Amino acid sequence: MRHVLLSTLLLLSPTAAFAEQHCQASEPRSLELDLAGARTVMFEVHSHDLHLDARPGARPAFAGRACASRADLLKDLTVTQQRSGDKLVVTLEARPGTWTGLGNGYAYLDMRATVPDDVLVQLKVGSGDAWASGASALSADLGSGDVDIRNIKGAVTAKVGSGDLDVTDVGSFDLLAVGSGDVKARNIRGTAKIGSIGSGDVDVETVGGAVEAGTVGSGDLGIAGVGGGVTVESIGSGDLDVRDVGGDLRVGRKGSGDIRHRGVRGAVSLPRKD
Repeated sequence: MRHVLLSTLLLLSPTAAFAEQHCQASEPRSLELDLAGARTVMFEVHSHDLHLDARPGARPAFAGRACASRADLLKDLTVTQQRSGDKLVVTLEARPGTWTGLGNGYAYLDMRATVPDDVLVQLKVGSGDAWASGASALSADLGSGDVDIRNIKGAVTAKVGSGDLDVTDVGSFDLLAVGSGDVKARNIRGTAKIGSIGSGDVDVETVGGAVEAGTVGSGDLGIAGVGGGVTVESIGSGDLDVRDVGGDLRVGRKGSGDIRHRGVRGAVSLPRKD
C-alpha cells in the first residue's frame, strides 16, 4: 500500500514502514453503491488500498476503514460516489488538510467492494494497491502502485507506468503500454496484445491464442506457452525471449537487443540488426 502524508501527499519514508502496518487511529467508511441500471463502475483508488470481488448476483457493498497516525487526520479521508448516466464513479481520497507537521505521519483508506459480475469494472490507481477478481471485464490504469487481477471472464485492458501488474486467468489481455513498470500475465484463454514497452519488463505465459506486440524499447519481453503465433513489431535495446509456441514467430525490426527462441513449431522470421 502507498500511504500519504497529508501535508505533502508524498510517499512514506522507509522509517515509517513499521508504523504503517498499524492503525493507531481509525474510523469506519462505507457507501451504499448506486449501481441500479449501471453498466460500468470506476474506482479511483489514488494512493489507497482496494480489494474488489465480483460475483454473480452479488449485492453491492463498499466498506472499510480510514487509518491514520493521528485521529485529527481521519476527517480528511473520504469515500464518495458520483453517477453519470450508466457509469458510477467511486473515489477514495485524502483531502489536503492544514496539518504541516513532520515525522512519520500516515493516512490511508483500506476499502473492500463487492459488485455483480455483469458490471464492467474500471480501476484508476496512482501509488496505491488494488486487488480485483471475478468481473466479466476489467480495465486498469496504473501509475506507481501495485494491481493484482484474477479470474476475469472476458477482456482485461491495462496501462502501466512504473507500477507492478499481475494478471492471472483472464479471457484476453490487452496491455496498451508499460513504462518502467513490471507486468506478469498468465493463463490467458484468448489472445494477448502488447502495445509498447519502455524500460519495463513484461512476461506473458500460457496463452490460448496468439500474442501480438508492438515496440519494445530497453525493457525485456518474455513469452512462453502460446497456442497461436507470436508477432513482434520491433525490438530496441531490450531482449526478447520466446519459447513453446504453437504457430509462427515473426519479428519485424531489431536494434541492439537479443532475441532468443526455442520450441517454435511454425516458421521463424527474424530481422538483421538495424
